[in-house]
Parts: sequence; structure tokens; C-alpha cells
Amino acid sequence: MRQTIAFQATGFDCQPVEVDPEDTEPGTDPDDLPTAVLVFQSGANVVLTVPLSESDAENMMNAFTEAEPHRANVPEVQWEPQPAGLPEGMFWMLSPAVVGIAVTPPQSTPEGVVPHWTLAFDDPEGSQVQVAVGDAMCVQVVRMLAQVAHGELGNDAQNGAEPAE
Repeated sequence: MRQTIAFQATGFDCQPVEVDPEDTEPGTDPDDLPTAVLVFQSGANVVLTVPLSESDAENMMNAFTEAEPHRANVPEVQWEPQPAGLPEGMFWMLSPAVVGIAVTPPQSTPEGVVPHWTLAFDDPEGSQVQVAVGDAMCVQVVRMLAQVAHGELGNDAQNGAEPAE
């Protein structure tokens, strides 16, 4: 069943992960092993985790680079991300097997102004998780992607990735 889940990110973090090559399936390319996990939060009850290898981070940075020239001059809109409106006690932990990502910059559409970046993560079944990200958080994401892509994200390199609120 294909479905789309969308939320506005109120927090972001990037954490290094260690993967023991002996615990992976035989024939797995070491370059495809995740070295970091991106974590997007929406309030207290929605979390999206996206594991990344160095090449995944490089590809995601390229998606931002390709999207930037399409950024439209949009009217000044005061947009602040709103936490997901899930009932108290309900919690969503999303961790799709990501096979593709699309990045859409702020723009004007026939339906109105879209004042945020949209990150869309596709899974193998065609489902998608869309995350609305403000400019400040977008800068944090790109910085952390650069660290992951260059193998610079260490246990003490998280100082630039405190949750944005």
C-alpha cells in the first residue's frame, strides 16, 4: 500500500552510527554502510530517522544544490513549523528504507506560497515521507551532510546539530 506521510520538522539532529561489517550480509559494499543517522522531530510524538552512508550524504547534498536555483522569490511569509497534532500518548517513529530523495525549495504555486523547503524520502514500495524544513534548519542539515560526506562526523562533532526550535 502506497502512502504519503507529511509533517513539519520542529527539531533536527545528526548522530554517528557504528556498523560492524561482520554483522552485515555477505557481499555488502562497505561504502553502502550507514555512518550517520539524520533525525527529524515534530513536537514530542513524531520522529523520522534516516540512516546515511557517505555517498548517500553526498547525493542528498547534490539534491539541495540542484534545488537551490529553483528557489522562487516568495513574498515574506511568517512561517514557523508546527508540531504534529497527534493525540497525547500516540507516538510515530518513522524509519523508512530510503531509496530516493527529492528536495523542493520555497516557491509560489497555483495553490499559494510554500514558504519552506520540502524533503521527500521515498521507500522501495513507493511510499513517501515529506518533511517541511525552515531555512535555518535547512542550513543545519546541509552542514551535517557535508560532515557525513567527508567522514568528519565523529562522536564529538555533533556541536552544530542541536535541535532547532
